[in-house]
Amino acid sequence: MAVTSTRGIVNLKEKGHFERENARVEKYTLGDELPAQLASLEIRPRKMSVPAYTIQRLTYNDRDLVLKFLRRFFFRDEPMNLAVNLLETPESRCTELDDYAAATLSDGVSVAAVDENGDYVGVIINGIARREEVDYTDKSEDCPNPKFRRILKVLGHLDREARIWDKLPETCDSVLEIRIASTHSSWRGRGLMRVLCEEAERLAKAMGAGALRMDTTSAFSAAAAERLNYKMVFGVRYADLPYAPQPEAPHLEARVYIKEL
Repeated sequence: MAVTSTRGIVNLKEKGHFERENARVEKYTLGDELPAQLASLEIRPRKMSVPAYTIQRLTYNDRDLVLKFLRRFFFRDEPMNLAVNLLETPESRCTELDDYAAATLSDGVSVAAVDENGDYVGVIINGIARREEVDYTDKSEDCPNPKFRRILKVLGHLDREARIWDKLPETCDSVLEIRIASTHSSWRGRGLMRVLCEEAERLAKAMGAGALRMDTTSAFSAAAAERLNYKMVFGVRYADLPYAPQPEAPHLEARVYIKEL
């Protein structure tokens, strides 16, 4: 669906406050003398502690906890969900969205990052797709929720038009799909998303998958895919699909990425 929890990182070139032609400015701070001063007092600088977490494999038994996490940190941020106002109030639930999100937990290739208190701080929902099970029929019409039906129609369009199996070697008979990835808001910017995606890649290799797939519905998730060296194989602007939700900029395009292993 999307890796919408990944936030855009803007690379800024650091500039000094003063710029003069042919002038040299020596940077100096009180911190330059701090280690020596502490040493004279026999005091060692205190190292900042790094929050600890473990990576745990998810099963269908974790469904309720996973959905509770996604409702808080993913569902309300996803651009297409926002565009159709899928969840109208903080208490709103979409059964079809819940079922979609949890559908592949039973594949046994999804993982969560769990902090020292046993709480989820990051989740990545993966699924296994096999060449022999390809089915490009449009199943969106079977969805009773008209808002979520529009979202499913876009996702079905991506699948049919990308035709990833035509772009992968014939020896590749299975692909691990990164379907949803999300991190706790207080853990963003710490590299946790990269760790989760690298764990997904490790699982893909362990199961003998020939590639990974990531469908992105936001500009942030597309940027994340490219940072992780995925290759875009298909993209479509929401404005070019009359039935599609129309997210606000910069989320103007849905894309399909693959990464061969």
